[in-house]
Amino acid sequence: MRKMITLLITVVSLGIVNWIITFLFNASFIDIAIPFGIVAIFIIYIFTNKSGTKSRQMDVQIQGQTGIKMDFTHRVNSVSFVFIGSLIYFLLTLVVSFFIYREYFFN
Repeated sequence: MRKMITLLITVVSLGIVNWIITFLFNASFIDIAIPFGIVAIFIIYIFTNKSGTKSRQMDVQIQGQTGIKMDFTHRVNSVSFVFIGSLIYFLLTLVVSFFIYREYFFN
């Protein structure tokens, strides 16, 4: 249940941020949605991936402050539900934009 709530909150919050951006730039929601979804996927992946550069940067920073060198262990890649929610948002906007612009694709 908690996983579904996380997915729902992610999709809704990305929609709200997308709406705010379209309001500020006076653009169409669906025209901004696909590039926004791609950028959101990229940013969320960087900050939620457990074996990513952000995690390694934190390890190096702690090592620099304490002077204690930790043994390097390979971490298992796991995908967070926030990342999956951003993928769902992107796929939903892709399907909706394809539906809205279907005449452009078929003519």
